[in-house]
Amino acid sequence: MVLTLIIWEGNRLIDSYFKDIEDLYFWKRVAILFGGSALITTLSSLSLGATLLYYTGSTDTATWFVPLKLLLMFAFRVNLFLNTINVIFLYQKKLEHSREEIENYKRISSQAQLQSLKNQINPHFLFNNLSVLSELITVDSTASEEFVKQFAKVYRYVLNSHEKELVELKYELEFISSYSFLLKTRFSAGLHININVPSFSKEGFILPMAMQMLVENAIKHNVISRFKPLVLDIYEDDNGYLNVRNNLQKKQADDVESTKVGLNNIKKRYEHLGKKQIEIYQNEDEFRVAIPIIMLNQNNIQHSNLFKKSA
Repeated sequence: MVLTLIIWEGNRLIDSYFKDIEDLYFWKRVAILFGGSALITTLSSLSLGATLLYYTGSTDTATWFVPLKLLLMFAFRVNLFLNTINVIFLYQKKLEHSREEIENYKRISSQAQLQSLKNQINPHFLFNNLSVLSELITVDSTASEEFVKQFAKVYRYVLNSHEKELVELKYELEFISSYSFLLKTRFSAGLHININVPSFSKEGFILPMAMQMLVENAIKHNVISRFKPLVLDIYEDDNGYLNVRNNLQKKQADDVESTKVGLNNIKKRYEHLGKKQIEIYQNEDEFRVAIPIIMLNQNNIQHSNLFKKSA
């Protein structure tokens, strides 16, 4: 009973010490638990046997070989049983935690998809572009045809990609080019959008419409005029991040207070994908958001569900 109590308490102390280390891999934790408890079992068994040997006053250690051997066998059987029960309990907790993370990710992903659609397909966005189109029709029929063409490309991309978790960067950049055409037609000399991404990086992947949300935020919260043009730069840095940077010229009276829902959704989705996190920088002159470009090999692409419609 004493030996069983020592093994139980020793295992409990080891497990309580390592359970709060969040980045400790599950099976590594199990290995540490088994290794530590094996050491405790061996030391406690030998200590208990030596104590009994001392108090009995026996000097013939040969007669104690078999009892000590039996004591060690008993102790390791108890240890194995207790550790097995503990590992089953730990695995059950890990399984429940994984299920909670999956459900949480589905909820966040659904919210992000809805937010992306709201950013694009809303009456305000439609009204602005239809107003620009109506003006172009009376002034320049050729320009109005091109506007309609780019307008259709934007909505086709929205409908085809909003249910995907990742899209190829080259397709996202094509979408941003069409989206930029609509914006620059509307704001004219008040808006400049510069895109500089190397060809090999376009084979990577990002979250769909992530760049659009960042461009939309910049336009919504900054002054845009011919005398104070808003300049947006989209480029890749040396760390493999796609940056969306704009000069900072905040509106004095912003009718819509930012809730940062879009940025938080992008953060959470990258967290659940297990990838690098987005980075946000701001000073008196500029605001910049850097999002990771995810590089996947062909085998990952063929076996991944990230590019299929969500259930």
